[in-house]
Amino acid sequence: MAPVTTSTVTVIDYHSSPEASNLVLPKPAIRQITCKDWHFETQRQPAHDTGEHRHSMSLITMVTSKTPINQSIDGQTQRNLVGDNNVFILPAGLLHRCNWRQDIEFMCIGFDAHVFIQVGQELVNPDRIELIPHFATVEDSLIQGILLTLKDELVTSRVASDLFIDQLKTTLVTHILRKYGVRKVQIATYADGLPRHKLNHVLDYIQANLNNSLGLEELAQQVGMSQFYFSRLFKQSLGITPHQYVIQQRVERAKLLLLKGELSLADIALECGFANQGHFNRHFKLLTGATPKEIARTYKNGKNI
Repeated sequence: MAPVTTSTVTVIDYHSSPEASNLVLPKPAIRQITCKDWHFETQRQPAHDTGEHRHSMSLITMVTSKTPINQSIDGQTQRNLVGDNNVFILPAGLLHRCNWRQDIEFMCIGFDAHVFIQVGQELVNPDRIELIPHFATVEDSLIQGILLTLKDELVTSRVASDLFIDQLKTTLVTHILRKYGVRKVQIATYADGLPRHKLNHVLDYIQANLNNSLGLEELAQQVGMSQFYFSRLFKQSLGITPHQYVIQQRVERAKLLLLKGELSLADIALECGFANQGHFNRHFKLLTGATPKEIARTYKNGKNI
C-alpha cells in the first residue's frame, strides 16, 4: 500500500510505508524503525525544499548539524533557524514545509495519537490531549538526551522492542505532554510505591516470562496502571526501574545456566530473553564485570562468583 498523496499536499504515513519520508526527501534515511504505534529515523540530506506535507503521526525532530533552516507550520513561517541540537514539535495533521541550503543531519520520532492517551491517561483527560506546534527553536536537554540515547540503542543494538526503549519513549511522551501540551498536566505523587500484592504479582509475572520480550505496557497492564505511573511506583518500591530489574533477573538466570554448562552462549542468551548474544554480552559484563565466556570458564575450573 503506497503512502497517501493528495493533488497538492503529501501525507507522510509510516504505517503505509516505513520509507514514507522518501516522498519529501531526496535520499533514503540512514536508519529507520517502524513499530505498531511509533517511528524513528536518522537522516543526512543535501540542500532541499520538502514542499508542503502533513504527517499522520505527531513528530519530534532534532536538527543535529547546526544547519540553518526555513520552516513553515500551519501557515506561520520562521527563517534562518539554527541552534545546537534544536528541536521542533509538529502535531499530526498540520501543514508543514521546510528548506535548507546546505547538507543537514537530523533525527525524528513520531507517535500515533493513542500513545499520548495511553501514557497520559492518568495525567489528563483524553479529550484534552493536544500538542502546541513549536518551530526548530526549542532547546530542551531532556528531549535531546532521550533522542540521542534512542539513536544509540536502536542503531547499535537494533532492539526496537525492549523495556529500556519503552521507558525512554514513555518519559519523552510524558515530558511532551507536560511541557508542550495545550492543557498543562500535573503529576500526582505516591509515597509508598506499588501495593505489596501488585508488586508481588508483577515480579512473579516477570520471572515466568523472562525468556520473552517484555514491554512496559504489558507489565503496567498486569497491575492496571498507566505505563508512566507503573514505572514511577515500581522504582519507588525497588529502587530501580523495571528495565534494570528485568536485566538483573536475566543475568541471574544466565549465571545458573552457565553453571550447568549444558547450553551454548547463544542459546543461553535466547533462553534468558536477550535479543541476541551481543545484547547478552553487553548487559552481563555491565553487571558482573566479566563476559559470559569468562564466567563459564571460571565455573568450568571449579570456581564460583
